[in-house]
Amino acid sequence: MKFIKNPNFLPYIPWAIWLCGGLFYCYQFVLRVSPSIMTSELMRAFQVNGYALGILSAFYYYAYDALQIPLGFIMDRFGPRRVLTVSTLLCVAGSFLFASATSLSLASIGRLLMGAGSACAFIGTLKLATLWFPPQKVGKVIGFTMVLGTIGATSGGAPLAFLLEHIGWRASLFLMSGLGLMLALAMWFIIRDKNTPSLKETPLPSARDLWKGLSQLLRTSQFWFIAIYSSLMYVPLAAFADLWGVPYLSTVYNLERKIAASAIAMIFLGIAVASPITTYLSDYFQTRRQPMIISAICSIALYIIIILVPVPLPIMYGLLFLAGISFTGQLLGFAAICEIIPSSMSGLTLGLTNMTVMLSGVIFQPFIGWVLDKAWNGKIDQGLPFYTLANWKLALSSIPICLFIALLLTYFIRETFAKNHVSS
Repeated sequence: MKFIKNPNFLPYIPWAIWLCGGLFYCYQFVLRVSPSIMTSELMRAFQVNGYALGILSAFYYYAYDALQIPLGFIMDRFGPRRVLTVSTLLCVAGSFLFASATSLSLASIGRLLMGAGSACAFIGTLKLATLWFPPQKVGKVIGFTMVLGTIGATSGGAPLAFLLEHIGWRASLFLMSGLGLMLALAMWFIIRDKNTPSLKETPLPSARDLWKGLSQLLRTSQFWFIAIYSSLMYVPLAAFADLWGVPYLSTVYNLERKIAASAIAMIFLGIAVASPITTYLSDYFQTRRQPMIISAICSIALYIIIILVPVPLPIMYGLLFLAGISFTGQLLGFAAICEIIPSSMSGLTLGLTNMTVMLSGVIFQPFIGWVLDKAWNGKIDQGLPFYTLANWKLALSSIPICLFIALLLTYFIRETFAKNHVSS
């Protein structure tokens, strides 16, 4: 494109290229959390109960998880431009199929395509950052990327609920498909792959090398302690914020959906505010383990109150914001794992770690729905199962239990900061 060769635009080219990836990360977050806003419509449209709805929503995570490990190698082979464009088109196809589905099986395939497309949003955006920015700016760019992600999560709340009220859930997802198509076109015409060694010059690792690295990783106990800690700490986000939080708050406070969605958005706002602060403090005090412990303790206390203690709605907003802040210690799990694993294995390590973390959605979205159905007394409200407050408390109590197990795991986690941060 001509503007890329224009010297007046040169300083802005990296930001324009990164913004395409960042907007995709934002876009996929809207798709990811969308079922939490349309639970009633989906249960009515496909005639399903809570467990089946949890399975349907979790199809996103099935594809997302399965692609984490190979995506790094795919990105190296084909470059971020093609991979991100194709990934966006997969999200477009998935949301279009989901919106037009008349059966649960077709909706599940649509959700699977959304997860497959979303799988490379974060790592693809990071790839763009490392290609187009100097190392000293990459951290700042990652921070901006996280902000865009939280904007997407909050946009999947109250704004999407507003759309549902006016045009319905199918039309809302058709609209998301159209926006995704425009984003894919922008990616193709704006993103450029920097000149990197060709595949012939730098061949991909052989299957034997990959298996050797994976075997070494699987035998590292500290990897598993930290990865499982990170996965359990992610349960509140995957199960509560992404799916069951909106219907829970709607039941507890008899709220309109858009109000309940705005309350859940406070979790993501807390994450956006606290993420750079938590990582800065971790570096400043030269510790990973202590913030991880504090994060688990605070999260346990907060979710016990959120789930089990009746509080006024304004206080609930504050508690959810604090829950987002307390979650950010989970992010240090990725840093801790990178500090105990050789840099030559970082791509494989991060892929396997992210896959383990996202298993929390695969397991606990349907599990909470299953508990709701088992506890349900058979009462119907407007053609849908009516879950009582007692049903919700029983099902969601699995969240603080997971957080407590995560806290226990920190006893076995060793401090990792000094591994790669030797004083000069």
